[in-house]
Amino acid sequence: MGEVIQQDCLEWMRTQPDNCLDVVVSSPPYNININYNTYADKRDNYTSWMRDIWEESFRLLKPTGHLFLNIQPTRENPLMPYEVVSQLSWKVQNTFIWNKCVEIDGHVRGQGTVANSKRYLPNGWEFVFHLTEKSKTEISQERSGVPYQPQWAEDNFKRTGRTWRPSVNSWFVPYETVGHGKISSKKMKGEKKHPAIYPRELVRKCLRVADVQPNMVVYDPFGGTGTTAAVAKEFDCDYITTEIDTDYVKFIKERLQ
Repeated sequence: MGEVIQQDCLEWMRTQPDNCLDVVVSSPPYNININYNTYADKRDNYTSWMRDIWEESFRLLKPTGHLFLNIQPTRENPLMPYEVVSQLSWKVQNTFIWNKCVEIDGHVRGQGTVANSKRYLPNGWEFVFHLTEKSKTEISQERSGVPYQPQWAEDNFKRTGRTWRPSVNSWFVPYETVGHGKISSKKMKGEKKHPAIYPRELVRKCLRVADVQPNMVVYDPFGGTGTTAAVAKEFDCDYITTEIDTDYVKFIKERLQ
């Protein structure tokens, strides 16, 4: 079951009952003047707006729920992500670093994007904050782990009793670029060329950490191109996504079909 709702996320959340969600995975606008289709990525009240959205998400999440917040520092305020999460009532249980590389034809061809600045190097990483009610919620080490290579699996199993190596909190996740697999960024951006898509594998990692099970409810307040919903569908979860842009909503629905 899935819903794609064209509505402001706060307006929609305020109409929903308590404890109706299992996981929230989202990458909100970063407040750096990115050129979205119909809305501006610049707010004077950004930090308080973020607080309102995530506090409302906590109300909707079950006490055993998880929020994964993908956000990056800005040049104007490199401490902004910490300012956001420090004001929230739920606790940061894990902090993941997303190492952003560019993959083409199965090979890493670079990292980050070209920058025109004469002062700064481009950002090659972003935060993913994992928030839970009291920072004591169980996660799945096994599902979030990395399988041993086949040639070493037997020896490692004898040594560790596992067929997998535990994951760490630094995640190497390449962008899905033009040359990346069957579904490239060209297709995922759609006609309106959404400027800030994030890779499906980033969402997969979050859902594996949370040990999601079929029919759990996964929500993304900022639907964008529907990446969170598409991955939730892969896991046989029920997905809900809100998005205010008409064209993006249309694209998400087409993508999910």
